[in-house]
Amino acid sequence: MSSHWIALGGMLIQLLGAGVVVYYAVRAMYSILHGGGSDRARLLIAEGVLAALGFMVAGTLLNMLALQTWTQIRAFALVFVLRTLLKRVFSSEKEAMGLRINVPHVDVLQTAR
Repeated sequence: MSSHWIALGGMLIQLLGAGVVVYYAVRAMYSILHGGGSDRARLLIAEGVLAALGFMVAGTLLNMLALQTWTQIRAFALVFVLRTLLKRVFSSEKEAMGLRINVPHVDVLQTAR
Protein backbone atom coordinates (compact mmCIF):
# COMPACT_ATOMS: atom_id res chain seq x y z
CA MET A 1 0.00 0.00 0.00
CA SER A 2 1.47 3.34 -0.96
CA SER A 3 2.26 5.97 1.66
CA HIS A 4 -0.16 8.32 -0.11
CA TRP A 5 -3.13 6.06 0.67
CA ILE A 6 -1.98 5.53 4.24
CA ALA A 7 -1.72 9.29 4.78
CA LEU A 8 -5.17 9.76 3.23
CA GLY A 9 -6.62 7.16 5.59
CA GLY A 10 -5.03 8.92 8.56
CA MET A 11 -6.46 12.24 7.45
CA LEU A 12 -9.94 10.73 7.08
CA ILE A 13 -9.79 9.28 10.59
CA GLN A 14 -8.70 12.67 11.94
CA LEU A 15 -11.55 14.32 10.02
CA LEU A 16 -13.94 11.91 11.71
CA GLY A 17 -12.48 13.03 15.06
CA ALA A 18 -13.18 16.64 14.13
CA GLY A 19 -16.76 15.63 13.34
CA VAL A 20 -17.07 14.15 16.83
CA VAL A 21 -16.01 17.50 18.33
CA VAL A 22 -18.60 19.32 16.21
CA TYR A 23 -21.31 16.86 17.28
CA TYR A 24 -20.55 17.37 20.97
CA ALA A 25 -20.33 21.15 20.50
CA VAL A 26 -23.81 21.14 18.96
CA ARG A 27 -25.07 19.03 21.87
CA ALA A 28 -23.49 21.50 24.32
CA MET A 29 -25.16 24.45 22.60
CA TYR A 30 -28.47 22.60 22.66
CA SER A 31 -27.98 21.93 26.36
CA ILE A 32 -27.34 25.62 27.08
CA LEU A 33 -30.32 26.75 25.01
CA HIS A 34 -32.62 24.32 26.83
CA GLY A 35 -31.53 25.20 30.37
CA GLY A 36 -28.84 22.56 30.89
CA GLY A 37 -26.39 25.09 32.27
CA SER A 38 -22.83 25.93 31.37
CA ASP A 39 -21.35 23.20 33.58
CA ARG A 40 -23.30 20.55 31.68
CA ALA A 41 -22.15 22.08 28.39
CA ARG A 42 -18.52 22.07 29.55
CA LEU A 43 -18.85 18.41 30.50
CA LEU A 44 -20.22 17.59 27.06
CA ILE A 45 -17.35 19.45 25.39
CA ALA A 46 -14.83 17.56 27.56
CA GLU A 47 -16.43 14.24 26.59
CA GLY A 48 -16.32 15.25 22.94
CA VAL A 49 -12.68 16.22 23.06
CA LEU A 50 -11.79 12.96 24.79
CA ALA A 51 -13.66 10.95 22.18
CA ALA A 52 -12.11 12.93 19.34
CA LEU A 53 -8.59 12.58 20.72
CA GLY A 54 -8.94 8.83 20.38
CA PHE A 55 -9.65 9.26 16.67
CA MET A 56 -6.89 11.83 16.32
CA VAL A 57 -4.31 9.52 17.91
CA ALA A 58 -5.44 6.64 15.68
CA GLY A 59 -5.10 8.86 12.61
CA THR A 60 -1.70 10.05 13.75
CA LEU A 61 -0.53 6.48 14.31
CA LEU A 62 -1.70 5.55 10.82
CA ASN A 63 0.16 8.57 9.43
CA MET A 64 3.26 7.34 11.25
CA LEU A 65 3.49 4.50 8.74
CA ALA A 66 4.08 7.08 5.98
CA LEU A 67 6.88 8.97 7.77
CA GLN A 68 10.12 9.04 5.83
CA THR A 69 12.48 11.57 7.45
CA TRP A 70 13.76 12.17 10.98
CA THR A 71 12.13 15.61 10.97
CA GLN A 72 8.75 14.01 10.28
CA ILE A 73 9.34 11.45 13.02
CA ARG A 74 10.24 14.17 15.56
CA ALA A 75 7.14 16.17 14.61
CA PHE A 76 5.00 13.05 15.00
CA ALA A 77 6.48 12.34 18.42
CA LEU A 78 5.78 15.91 19.58
CA VAL A 79 2.17 15.79 18.34
CA PHE A 80 1.67 12.38 19.97
CA VAL A 81 2.99 13.61 23.34
CA LEU A 82 0.85 16.77 23.19
CA ARG A 83 -2.29 14.80 22.40
CA THR A 84 -1.57 12.37 25.23
CA LEU A 85 -1.13 15.26 27.66
CA LEU A 86 -4.34 16.90 26.44
CA LYS A 87 -6.22 13.65 26.92
CA ARG A 88 -5.03 13.42 30.53
CA VAL A 89 -5.93 17.05 31.24
CA PHE A 90 -9.40 16.69 29.75
CA SER A 91 -9.95 13.39 31.59
CA SER A 92 -9.17 14.94 34.95
CA GLU A 93 -11.25 18.03 34.12
CA LYS A 94 -14.18 15.84 33.08
CA GLU A 95 -13.97 13.84 36.30
CA ALA A 96 -13.79 17.00 38.41
CA MET A 97 -16.77 18.56 36.63
CA GLY A 98 -18.78 15.35 36.79
CA LEU A 99 -18.25 15.11 40.54
CA ARG A 100 -19.00 18.80 41.08
CA ILE A 101 -22.26 18.90 39.16
CA ASN A 102 -23.18 15.25 39.81
CA VAL A 103 -24.01 14.41 36.21
CA PRO A 104 -24.24 10.75 35.23
CA HIS A 105 -22.04 9.54 32.41
CA VAL A 106 -23.73 9.84 28.99
CA ASP A 107 -22.96 7.06 26.56
CA VAL A 108 -23.36 8.36 23.01
CA LEU A 109 -24.00 4.91 21.59
CA GLN A 110 -26.83 4.30 24.02
CA THR A 111 -28.49 7.70 23.44
CA ALA A 112 -28.38 7.24 19.65
CA ARG A 113 -30.52 4.09 19.80
